[in-house]
Amino acid sequence: MPTTRMAANAQAAEVENVAADAAVKETKVENQPASEAPKKRRRGLSESRGTARLKFDERDIDQATHLFKGHLETVELAWATEKEDSGRASFAGLSVPSLVFTFASNAKDVIARKYVTLRFSPVESNALTIPGAADEWKVNQVFDYLKHILNVFVLKGKPMPEEMADALELPYEDFNEQMEYVPVEPEEVLAGWRVLFENFIAIMENNGKPVYKTAAGSYIPLWMKLLRFTKVKNAWKPIVSGNGAGDFGFNGFVGEGVIEIFDQTKAPVLHVDPTKESLIYRETAKAPIAPAIPGAPAAGGVYNPQVPAGAPVGGYGAAPMPASPAAATNPADDLPF
Repeated sequence: MPTTRMAANAQAAEVENVAADAAVKETKVENQPASEAPKKRRRGLSESRGTARLKFDERDIDQATHLFKGHLETVELAWATEKEDSGRASFAGLSVPSLVFTFASNAKDVIARKYVTLRFSPVESNALTIPGAADEWKVNQVFDYLKHILNVFVLKGKPMPEEMADALELPYEDFNEQMEYVPVEPEEVLAGWRVLFENFIAIMENNGKPVYKTAAGSYIPLWMKLLRFTKVKNAWKPIVSGNGAGDFGFNGFVGEGVIEIFDQTKAPVLHVDPTKESLIYRETAKAPIAPAIPGAPAAGGVYNPQVPAGAPVGGYGAAPMPASPAAATNPADDLPF
């Protein structure tokens, strides 16, 4: 037992040291151009995956818990140029970083593994996203999710060390002591989020000893709570939006948690609430069709008054749900929800 405790303390010390190292570079971002993404390789086979990744389906559900078994495979920083007509106007035309988590099933054959991703992007700085404002939830949504992941792999119920807290703070301030908005340039906002994301990755990678792997280098098994639909305002909404509507995915809000370390000696704390969470396909409310008005311009999209503007992509878009081959070949009639 003393040896185990010493090893655990040593691992915790290593993680804290990584946080301290990361904190050093989080304070100054003026000389870091936010709109300049890291140099990438030219197009070629090295960047090609070859085939599309397999998705989780009903066959992967643990019938006793209605959860999925898997592991965290990678934590990466991705870049994309914000479109001019996107919902984040202040970032238009700039290179925007995203923190991407890739989770996979535990199949030994890599080709047979199923995958699902979780992505976090910077939140605009404006009068509505500062503390106490109407859209503060957009920032809290990201912070709450990342804190949950840290709790699972690093903190495990312990308080966050001061060095880690310093490394995981936005280096800019867009409000004053009177809680009034103070404008910040979009480039500085993106630079701040980039630093926070890079520091988070450094903590997860832990100087070459990833916290999501065992000492032997194997992936730590997890319980994962993946859903197809959630109920919002008494209407079912797909977790995944766009062409993937109806696929299994993580909820856009962390709620009571979405991952938990697998322990075969006890039942998981994670659970699916059948009153508002569904593993099977649900019929979604169809958006009303506006009457044709001569001379009126065509709408670029359907406005849903039940969904706050800029709500996260994790299940609050009422995009049409395509037919799923998996639903036909793997019916979930025996699932209670």
